[in-house]
Amino acid sequence: MAGSDGNVRIGTTERERAVQALAEHLAEGRLDITEYDQRAALAAAAKTRGELAAIFDDLPEPNPMREPVVAAPRVPVPAAAPDPLIRQEKRTRSTAIVVGFVVFAVAAIVTVTAILGEWWALIPALLIVAVLAMVS
Repeated sequence: MAGSDGNVRIGTTERERAVQALAEHLAEGRLDITEYDQRAALAAAAKTRGELAAIFDDLPEPNPMREPVVAAPRVPVPAAAPDPLIRQEKRTRSTAIVVGFVVFAVAAIVTVTAILGEWWALIPALLIVAVLAMVS
């Protein structure tokens, strides 16, 4: 620990970690109940890292003053949803292309029928119109 770290103020999280570490030392038999109570009271009242470090000077791991501070996990940012107006514009454009193609196909079939004078050439146009009527 650097010299200036001892004066850094601590928060509730650090105090709670210190009390948990003291409880582990109590469970392992390194501290008796009286010593645990005294050190837990000192940890609860500690305001700086130096005060907490002094509580653990004669104890091995776990020592919250030697453990690296883990940053809070990063919350992933959801990707932006596609704009519904863009999706609607694409759908409108593709619909216009299909309608244009159908109109062109029917007009071509009617023109060929008029030139040839054969009625059976209208069958594809009638099929296209029938399919569109069923779909819509």
